[in-house]
Amino acid sequence: MVMQERNVLAMHGGSQVGAASTLHSVFRFLRTVRHRSGILLASLVIAGICGAAYYVTAERRYESNASLYVVRVGSGVTDENSNDNGNPNNEMPTFQRLMSSEEVIRRALSRLPKKFRVDLEGIPEGGWVKQVKDNLSVTSAYSTNVLDLNYKSRDPKAAAAVLTALLAAYEQYMNETYQGSSEDNIRTLEGKLAQYLNDLNEKTKQRLKLKESNPDIVDGGTEGSVLIIALEQIKHLTTELAVAREESSKARSMAMAIQLAIQNGEDVVQFAMQSNDSFGRQLIEQSVGLGSQDTILVSRLSQEILDLQAKLQDAYLKYGEQNPIIGNLKSQIEIKERHLREMPLAQQNRLAQLGREQLAPKLLQMAQQRLQFSEQQERDLLRQLAEEQSRAQLLSQSLTQLQDLSREIDLLYKQRDSLTERMSNIDLNKNTFIRTSVSSKPSISARPVSPRLAVTGILSVVLGSAVGLAIIWILDIMDDRFRTPEELKLQLDTQVLSMIGRIQELEGDGFDAVMSHAKPHSREVEAFRALRTSIEFSAQDTNRLLITSTEPGDGKTTVSSNLAVAFAQSGKKTLIIDADMRRPGLSTLLGMRDESGLSRLLRSTDDLETAISRNLRTTNVTGLDVISCGARPVNPAELLSSERFANLLSWAETKYSQIIVDAPPVLAVSDPAIVGRLVDGVVLVVRPDKDRRRMVIRAVESLRTIGCSLLGVVVNHLSGNDEGGYGYGYGYGYGYGYGHDDHHEHQESTEADVAKGLSALAGEFDDTHKSKSRRKAA
Repeated sequence: MVMQERNVLAMHGGSQVGAASTLHSVFRFLRTVRHRSGILLASLVIAGICGAAYYVTAERRYESNASLYVVRVGSGVTDENSNDNGNPNNEMPTFQRLMSSEEVIRRALSRLPKKFRVDLEGIPEGGWVKQVKDNLSVTSAYSTNVLDLNYKSRDPKAAAAVLTALLAAYEQYMNETYQGSSEDNIRTLEGKLAQYLNDLNEKTKQRLKLKESNPDIVDGGTEGSVLIIALEQIKHLTTELAVAREESSKARSMAMAIQLAIQNGEDVVQFAMQSNDSFGRQLIEQSVGLGSQDTILVSRLSQEILDLQAKLQDAYLKYGEQNPIIGNLKSQIEIKERHLREMPLAQQNRLAQLGREQLAPKLLQMAQQRLQFSEQQERDLLRQLAEEQSRAQLLSQSLTQLQDLSREIDLLYKQRDSLTERMSNIDLNKNTFIRTSVSSKPSISARPVSPRLAVTGILSVVLGSAVGLAIIWILDIMDDRFRTPEELKLQLDTQVLSMIGRIQELEGDGFDAVMSHAKPHSREVEAFRALRTSIEFSAQDTNRLLITSTEPGDGKTTVSSNLAVAFAQSGKKTLIIDADMRRPGLSTLLGMRDESGLSRLLRSTDDLETAISRNLRTTNVTGLDVISCGARPVNPAELLSSERFANLLSWAETKYSQIIVDAPPVLAVSDPAIVGRLVDGVVLVVRPDKDRRRMVIRAVESLRTIGCSLLGVVVNHLSGNDEGGYGYGYGYGYGYGYGHDDHHEHQESTEADVAKGLSALAGEFDDTHKSKSRRKAA
């Protein structure tokens, strides 16, 4: 029951997620439409211009309408009694098609005056019928006998004239069609009927003759039962034949075995005793005197031996072993046991002697007589089976012929009845005809039906909107970028930790070029403090953080340096490590590009404390230390995956409250994957104006695949003209060249953008923190 409730809740939750995703997609597209409203407006203007041009230049078309009442009348009986007479739907489709048929249109054109042939000007005469048919529309309302005609023309009077001519031609054509050759049809059907009757008589005679030649079919009941009886007889004879062959085989084997035993001088008694023939065994027993008397004698001796053995036991108890009575009893027991043992041997000797002299000829004669009887019985059964099979085959052929004749006769009867009925209908309805009446005369309209101003305007708006929305949708698909924090959160299945706008480039060296240190009270720094707050209130451990990005130029060095300063300003002793030993942006930004640093520390053979003291750098930021990248090694991935780097992180955790590792982009090298397994969480920096959606998704999937804990994403480089989205129109000054890295990306962001980003972040963080608190409480 609990599992069912969980399944229901899971399904309900899945449907809510799907609905939320759909609603989010709709609102995102509406925001995109608002941003690209110029395209929609231009599409509407162009569609309006095209619609106006069409309305001004299009040819005017006028319409004429008329109605025709059609009914079948006559003196035939079927008109009154037929079920179809009261249902006009059965014939109205035919009348409807006949109105627009080629013959009716030709007759109408022959009646039409030349002054009303305005639609046929410039068209060859062979195409007149097609032209009229294209302009003509014939319909019929359900369950009515009324045809509604509609004709469109350049001249309203010409349209009415064409309909008038069509109505007259249609009435003439229908009357000529339904008055005609009933007598010719009856004569034709009478000839076919005579032929069917002749064939019917011939087939009936053939069936009668076939039954006379097979009396079993006539006397045996139904045709199927006769064949079943014959097949059952064949089955019974087959079974008896199999039994007879088995008996013949046994008799033949017995006779040959007895004869061979006699010739070889062997004992034939064994064959007689093992035979299934009870007469042979009785003969042997009577010849040698065996039987029930021998069995009684053996039983009596066995009982006497048992009694003597009982007396011997009692004598042992009473007299002891040396008493003469004991010896006497032993002698009696020994004599009787010897007699009992010698009896079977004597009987076998007498039985063998008797078998050679008297029993052998009798057994041989009996086996030969049995063999002759079995063979004769087998031959009789074979003959009976062959006769029965031949009879059944002939009977089956006759039955097949009889069934074919019966089917042919039944078919001829049905054809005869059908012809008779058709002849009766033709004779009764020969005076039936179609009556037509014009219920609504052709009208003349002064207003054109095409083009219409309202329809043209509506179509222009609909088509213009559809084309504009389609263009916006295509451009949105081709853009392939994240446009809102909600979209990024939904597709990446993670939280947005902070949203950072464009940051002004600062002059100076070291941390003087870092905004959080140089201008700690500026509006731009609030985004980094919000990021610090989101990390501090996370449900998991965040002492060791990895800052990385999807691609080069996303701003991960800017985020890591400003975040490190923010942690130090909050009173936490912080260490920032530049683990990008390939193209170190952090070390370049801070002016620490020399031989000392992480690569030298990891390759050093000194003990860890000594190596760290030689490569650790203090800064002018209180509570913030730096380990730069050092000289570029040939094997940075191997150094980061070494045990010494893991020991370095363990040492740092004992000395510092916060550790930040600046790593290369995820999709560029494998270094972030190596370091990501050694830290508590990974922060991914995303630039929506530059990073493609599929590349960001691939980066997140690669981190999760190797077991990294993705803490969230930081949206970087937002502009102030986003209008509800991330914004457009930013430059691509970022580069992975590490000439101060992405520090050159940052420009001045507006106060509205910062306020909007902070309020969205605060709301999202509050929801995330509440949900995590509920999970902890659960």
